[in-house]
Amino acid sequence: MAKKEQNEFEIARKKRRRKFAAQRNRRFIGAVLLFAILCGGIYFFIEEDVAGIIGDRIASSASAGEGFPVDISGTNVIKTFTVGEHFGVLTDAVYYLYAENGKQLLSAQHDFANPKVESAGRRFLIYDQGGNRLFVRMRDKILFEKEFEYKIISADITEEGTLSVVTSAQRYASQLHVFDSDYREEIFTWSSSGEYIVCASADENTKTVAAAALSASDSGEIVTTVHIFTTEAAVELAKKEFKGASVLSLELDRNGDAKIICDTLAATVSKEGTILGSVGFSSVPAACMNVSGSGGAAIVFDRFTEKRATEVVFLGEDFREEKTVSVSGKYICCDRSESNTAVYCSGTAFVFDNNGESTAVLESEKDASLIEIMKNSIVAVTRDRLCRIEK
Repeated sequence: MAKKEQNEFEIARKKRRRKFAAQRNRRFIGAVLLFAILCGGIYFFIEEDVAGIIGDRIASSASAGEGFPVDISGTNVIKTFTVGEHFGVLTDAVYYLYAENGKQLLSAQHDFANPKVESAGRRFLIYDQGGNRLFVRMRDKILFEKEFEYKIISADITEEGTLSVVTSAQRYASQLHVFDSDYREEIFTWSSSGEYIVCASADENTKTVAAAALSASDSGEIVTTVHIFTTEAAVELAKKEFKGASVLSLELDRNGDAKIICDTLAATVSKEGTILGSVGFSSVPAACMNVSGSGGAAIVFDRFTEKRATEVVFLGEDFREEKTVSVSGKYICCDRSESNTAVYCSGTAFVFDNNGESTAVLESEKDASLIEIMKNSIVAVTRDRLCRIEK
């Protein structure tokens, strides 16, 4: 059958239809892309709490006070901490937040008998160790408050806001509670009858929970056991025993592997229960710096009696010894951030990157008892004031 010939008008009409269809498709695709960009922007704005960050910076610039040094005479400082770009101080009766320039952002009382603080990102957690109450807050608002039925043993919070709380229990030696970052529900619970849970860490991204528990062997030797769980099925993935070791710190790295530091060793335990790296100690550490969500750690040993120095051992991502440095003076305090480690000895702050390379040596107050690494400085706590040491 012969193909029907098209006249000029039909050809022009088809071309016009194709043109209009192409325009409609381009407009539709543009609208979809615009909607996706808008949704992504809204998600980023909420997820990263851009409004809160902007509010914090506005509060910093408008805050009262003359800045550093800050008078704290008559107070008993228990611990310092960081909240985003701000500096926090917990005392036996009050907690404060300061901007990096030393201007006060927040002052609030608590009535905890034995207050402890943990912080990550822009959130911080204050709990009553031995009591049964805690709260999680940001600079401008309280996010979560809870009163537990039993006494709180320890608690931890991640940068995403996941909350882990270890309490005593009626039928068990202790119990672990994990809450999601919205604090709407308890996403994981674990009880141990034959062990005493000391500390725990949870990560919402990898759906992993790690707990360190103490028990005694048949010969009476202390045993620390790392238990690793997944919150997806509420089942135990693996466990690893460390005989003759008492846990000092437990955190999860970004892969969901457990970083444990004990009085005799440090190790990284995978979610399959295998040791990825470890190092043993010949003496008990004076302090350990183990940051949640990051790799590596730093261990401090006080060698002042025999060497008139302090020794700092830097552990790499696999928790194998990467570098050991010796700094002069008697160890007093230390701090570690995602990028820096600082050790304060007898009036001098020695600053390193997290690979153990020296970046600064800073003279400070002779009687400082605590230090905290900020973005552009280090804050030292003395008997009667807060001082900033420029990096």
